[in-house]
Amino acid sequence: MPTSPQRQARVYAIREHFKAHILMLKEEVEVFLNNPVGVAGHPDFFKSIEDKVCEIAELEGAIESLDRHFK
Repeated sequence: MPTSPQRQARVYAIREHFKAHILMLKEEVEVFLNNPVGVAGHPDFFKSIEDKVCEIAELEGAIESLDRHFK
């Protein structure tokens, strides 16, 4: 069954939204890793990085699920 252009556009928009969020999270991790002085006052440096990496993994899983179930 062919999919409508509108449906394809919506799925594409959701996938791109996930990818953009991943890029933002990766940039935040890079800031933590490359500028430790700027985040020295951060109460739990490693936990913050861990949380962001887990968010990335969750979003990557969401993209896989989107592709698997809604292509």
